[in-house]
Amino acid sequence: MQQRRLTASLFFATLMALTLLGCNGEERQKREQAAVAERQLSALVSRCRGQQPTVQRHLQELQRSSSELANLKQQAYSPLRRPAGPDPELLARFTREDQELEQERYEQALTTWRSSDRAERRYWQGEQEVKRQRSTARQQQAEKALVALGVGSTAADRNAWSRCDGKQLAAIALRLDQ
Repeated sequence: MQQRRLTASLFFATLMALTLLGCNGEERQKREQAAVAERQLSALVSRCRGQQPTVQRHLQELQRSSSELANLKQQAYSPLRRPAGPDPELLARFTREDQELEQERYEQALTTWRSSDRAERRYWQGEQEVKRQRSTARQQQAEKALVALGVGSTAADRNAWSRCDGKQLAAIALRLDQ
């Protein structure tokens, strides 16, 4: 009976030792994984800090071109000043022939104004389109440069990289790994 107790105690001690070794192995593995993650995050923050001037320049260009595009959308064409029509009181003093002549002059001025205004509007619209294309190209170039630097394409990614915030960078890295 004592041998059974001794065997059971030995078995129990062995089982406890194996369990503790197993737990220690899991703990060690967790610590190693945490250390690896910490080194990777440290490297990411260092890379972020090293790229800061370039990232900031591209972020500013992105912001500037986005603002320009927003401003262009808000602008509206201002038509040329329309010629004033003949004054009815003044026309009343004229002879019928002079009234017709004055009305004819006004119609010619109105036709000239319409033509000039159409041309001016087309010119303004062309200028707006050129500005829009330039701003869009600069915006796309800045976005591509940021992606090439590994910054990402979302506002949260850009915010984290502009500040080199370790927690935000870690969250981005986790999201990208999944």
